[in-house]
Amino acid sequence: MSEVANIYDNGPISPVAKIHENLGILTEGQYQYFTISFIEGVPRSRPMMFDLVALNGAANIGAYTQLNSQLILAIQPAGQDRKKELLHLRWEPVDDVEGQLFELAGHARYTPRGAQAVVTRFSRAADPWLAATTFFVLGQNKDAQIGAFNPNGVALPRARFVAWGYRYIVEPLANKPLMSTDLPAMAAVF
Repeated sequence: MSEVANIYDNGPISPVAKIHENLGILTEGQYQYFTISFIEGVPRSRPMMFDLVALNGAANIGAYTQLNSQLILAIQPAGQDRKKELLHLRWEPVDDVEGQLFELAGHARYTPRGAQAVVTRFSRAADPWLAATTFFVLGQNKDAQIGAFNPNGVALPRARFVAWGYRYIVEPLANKPLMSTDLPAMAAVF
């Protein structure tokens, strides 16, 4: 495994920590502390691809129109008793559409000062490794949703996106670690 640096480093996606290391995760306004018991890659592949036209039950995505954000089962963490699943993903559109990411209760992500940035097929031109698209989903019922907009003057039959990254199994720590500054910290985890 590569050495852990910054979670948004502009390079290939890599784990944010190693097995048996601890994480301090900012979620729902407070830090929660976990230890990693398992990590595996989630390759970019057909099972990680989803079509928002189909998920919306639509025939197509009309010219200059928006599709409602949808819960994406492929990026929904599994639930376990004490352990939680943490997904660490990057994503991009496959078709010529714009994607919007939402967290708990429809709160928009990538939102500096009221605007919501989107991910497009051209995001890779400015960010070759799509590091700025990195997001995390922690545990069951803290799901991410994705919406789509068609910026074209013609209707499109599909609005497909694909995600890839890492899946971690994390266990809560009984107590806050004494040296919390030594923990890799992640911000705005679902």
